[in-house]
Amino acid sequence: MIAVKPSEKYRYAQIVLLYLLVFFVLTGTASAHVEQWAESGYNFKSVQKLLVYDLDTSAVDLESDIAEKNFQNAYWEQAKKQKITVLTEQRAANQISLLEFKDIDQLRQKDPAAAEAMWNNTLPRVVDAYAKMQYLKHEYTSRVIPAHTEWRTRHVRRTFYDRNGNKHEDLVPEQYPEFVPEKTIWTLHQQVRFDVYDAKTGQCIYSRNENRSDDYAGDGKDIFVKIVRNSFKDFVKKCQK
Repeated sequence: MIAVKPSEKYRYAQIVLLYLLVFFVLTGTASAHVEQWAESGYNFKSVQKLLVYDLDTSAVDLESDIAEKNFQNAYWEQAKKQKITVLTEQRAANQISLLEFKDIDQLRQKDPAAAEAMWNNTLPRVVDAYAKMQYLKHEYTSRVIPAHTEWRTRHVRRTFYDRNGNKHEDLVPEQYPEFVPEKTIWTLHQQVRFDVYDAKTGQCIYSRNENRSDDYAGDGKDIFVKIVRNSFKDFVKKCQK
């Protein structure tokens, strides 16, 4: 057995520590911060039907109308998967028109104020609450990892002979330097807010806000989907307790 000198042990420890630091820098990071609030004393079990409005993307720049449509589709896919009855704005409008024997879409063109009053008065007969989601942040930042040298390990075959003249071979780890060129890492910062309102009073009963920062996030849609899914799930859980 070959003894390792204390100085060599210290050197190996330094190499391992350096490798771990570089690994975490180059493989990217992710952080998330979630805030939630619910109206105390509100009977969330009474919420069985939920009107969900389209995703509000007015605060962000998604580069193209195609990108916005893709995010809207992803948003609605998650909204409709929840264990609660979800109505779109148009479906709610159709039901209000049937209940009032009047086409609310036509009324909006002729008399917007009357249409709004009709909507507010009849909506509680159609749904228990309504939800709005705002896409508040979709921004990229970057940082540069300077060019540097990393120590790698390779195994070198060694041949030796014992005292009896017998030939032996083994693999010995060997450290060697490798040049790593400069690298730019892009981080996507996203913020999504979700608010739910009581249909009768119009008062906010639930709010959730999530901020996320992720490296190598691409267009961010996959992470956005997770935020939307968790936003709806957290609210629906309160309605099922």
